[in-house]
Amino acid sequence: MIQTGLLNNAHRDLVTCAAYDYYGQRLATCSLDQRVCVWALDDAQGWSLKDEWKAHDAPVACVAWAHPEFGDVIASAGFEGTVKIWERSVQGGGGWEEKAALVDARASVRQLEFAPNPFGLRLACVSADGWLRVYDCLEQNKLDAWLLAERLEVNPLQQTANNEEGAAVAIASPAPKQNQPAGTREADGGWCISWCKERWWGALLACTSGPSGVAKIFRLSPSQSPQMVLQLGPSNSSAISSVSWAPGCGRSYHLVATGGRDGHVRIWKVTAPIPDEDDEGDEADAKWESTLVADFDDHKTAAGGAGQVGKVEWNVTGTILSSTGSDGFVRLWKATTTSGGRIWRAKGSIGLEQRTSEKDKGNGNAMEE
Repeated sequence: MIQTGLLNNAHRDLVTCAAYDYYGQRLATCSLDQRVCVWALDDAQGWSLKDEWKAHDAPVACVAWAHPEFGDVIASAGFEGTVKIWERSVQGGGGWEEKAALVDARASVRQLEFAPNPFGLRLACVSADGWLRVYDCLEQNKLDAWLLAERLEVNPLQQTANNEEGAAVAIASPAPKQNQPAGTREADGGWCISWCKERWWGALLACTSGPSGVAKIFRLSPSQSPQMVLQLGPSNSSAISSVSWAPGCGRSYHLVATGGRDGHVRIWKVTAPIPDEDDEGDEADAKWESTLVADFDDHKTAAGGAGQVGKVEWNVTGTILSSTGSDGFVRLWKATTTSGGRIWRAKGSIGLEQRTSEKDKGNGNAMEE
């Protein structure tokens, strides 16, 4: 195992998220200690702490960097239901200033991500109330005015209750309660967002919310109402904990990866209709299709039980997928070309141990693309 850096005593409590900036030279981390830290990479000294501040009055769930075209801008989301926008000041020592607070969520905000820069300074966030909210910055030179441009229901967190006749009915439950059945608590859910990286296809994003094992793809249009064009995954599977949209790099189709609480890493091939400015969308939406091209369950625990996948992420060309799991390994997956087509295989792993077993070097459970 090659260790490239270590952040000693980064936070006073559990670290909930870590995000690199566009160039990979700075790292933002957040924690249950309500703080956000910004680290910088130095070739000689490694990672060093540059800024640290209390960002929320509750645990911080995630952080995200905006494209450097818009300056040094970070968004953070807290369990109190607030999203905050921070900008690095060029005066007074270069600290981070709070520029805006977005308080529309009715439950904890669990994930957020800035849109690709061609779409402007746009931020999507999903919260435990089951809603996806998309904000547009109205004044990019000030960062203090944000418009709630879209509000879409993804999958509300559900719990069961009995009505007056004794029949079981579903009710929304944004807050976890003690002694709730497994699968209906907020702790059993998964919340994640990933934007399509290619401007040519328009504003597309994949999103999951709650304990449902389905990822939904939404299309946002300035001239039409937002539409759900496709959903990925069997609804009876475990919650999806991470989703990642691969960079296109000239492909005529999309690759979307998901990681679940059932320990599975899945890769989906998504074919979309060719965008047409004159197309009103009804016929085009019917042409969206998805195919499961790989399904791996290598993230097993030491006891052999099903682990959980915490994160899936593509490389810059969308050719290698990495996944992290509760087994303590980062695993790499890559497509190989054979006479029967392209097959996704395991290509290595990095773990706490110096050596990996022969199983870790194997081909895994591959499927043809």
